[in-house]
Amino acid sequence: MNIDLSRKILMTGIMLLLSAFMPVCLYAQSDNLDNALEKNQYLQEGDPGYAEFMAAVLNLNNDSSMYYAETLRQVAETTNSPLTKIYYYKILSSIYLDRNYKDMAIDASRHQAELAQRYNYPLQLFDAYDKIANTLILQNKFAEAHDVFSIIEESLKEMAARVDSNTERQMRLQKDRSDSSQVVLALFFLMIMALLISIIYSAVSYNRNLQTVSDMKTMFVQNMSHEIRTPLNAIVGFSQLLALPDGLVTEEEKAKYGEYIKTNSNMLTMLVDDILNLSDVESGNYRVSMERTKCNAPVEAAIQTTALRVPDGVNMYYTTEVGDDFIIVSDAHRIQQVLINYITNACKHTKEGEIHIHCSLKERPEYITYSVTDTGEGVPEDKAEEIFVRFTKLDAFAQGTGLGLSICRMIATRLNGVVKLDTTYKRGARFIFQIPLNQE
Repeated sequence: MNIDLSRKILMTGIMLLLSAFMPVCLYAQSDNLDNALEKNQYLQEGDPGYAEFMAAVLNLNNDSSMYYAETLRQVAETTNSPLTKIYYYKILSSIYLDRNYKDMAIDASRHQAELAQRYNYPLQLFDAYDKIANTLILQNKFAEAHDVFSIIEESLKEMAARVDSNTERQMRLQKDRSDSSQVVLALFFLMIMALLISIIYSAVSYNRNLQTVSDMKTMFVQNMSHEIRTPLNAIVGFSQLLALPDGLVTEEEKAKYGEYIKTNSNMLTMLVDDILNLSDVESGNYRVSMERTKCNAPVEAAIQTTALRVPDGVNMYYTTEVGDDFIIVSDAHRIQQVLINYITNACKHTKEGEIHIHCSLKERPEYITYSVTDTGEGVPEDKAEEIFVRFTKLDAFAQGTGLGLSICRMIATRLNGVVKLDTTYKRGARFIFQIPLNQE
């Protein structure tokens, strides 16, 4: 959705909302609004002096509490906030009580009560009277404490009477109103709110999608710079070793270094192929060529390509339920590509045991099923679908871009087949690739 268009629609929605509010405000009685807009009785986070008050509370038992209380007083004077002034005397009373200055604590609470009564903060008024009464009891001044409790009782009665009066007046107002008018106003208000919510949600979603795309690009560049650098460094390093003067490197070492260079070159080629394949899919240039091909041939080619990546101590082998002359109609190159990704993935996560590639006609009728099973660390069942999402890597330190399995799914879709994780296999991981036997 276009951002400028969203802003225009949003402004239109706000104007409509204001136009809806105007008759509502005119329709309501003034005292009814006073009841609805009841002031907040407590200092909250973000209010003037809140941070200073909390600092004084946290430091109540040390000398710095007076410093924070004085800072709170200055904020109250600067902002001229009645509630902040009330809270200044509130904390001052607590500080005096903590230091056993009871008369000074009572005096501070009386100031709190005076302000609370003047500016109509009933809860703070009761809090002040309650603190005064309890402090008088600590001083054994029971008669004076009784008088304070009497004041609290009278105040409670006045508040109860005021609440009853307001309730009765509201009931009369509600009775006089037309039910149909209320329904129309409510529906109109809900429509405006739904419009605003829809516009805001669209704008937020658009911005979030832009941010997600930006984050994915950044992550892709970071991943690729690391993944390409690793095999490149290995190729350069071992090439330098091979270039050393004769006699410093044995023939056996040269052969080993050559294998390392070949392995990392293949790895680099695969990374580049992943990027190119992804680019082809995004641009719509990814093509498959359906031809008659031998069923086992792509598997043998994939095994030959990945043979050097198999870790020492891991046995990789292939079994098949079809003969070498068994023919299917599909794209042999794309089948090989999926199997190379499967086998490479198994090599990364299998340190010991085996990697078993199998071809079956029985697992799913009318389909050829290729599977790659390993005895590695496995994949959690709840990640069975997540691993086929591009850039997803369960092990952030493992080699690869996180594109291989995603590309496998794209290829399978082009070949009218499926790729998936066998969640019933628990001794490692078993990846399945199924394609129709005949696509002529």
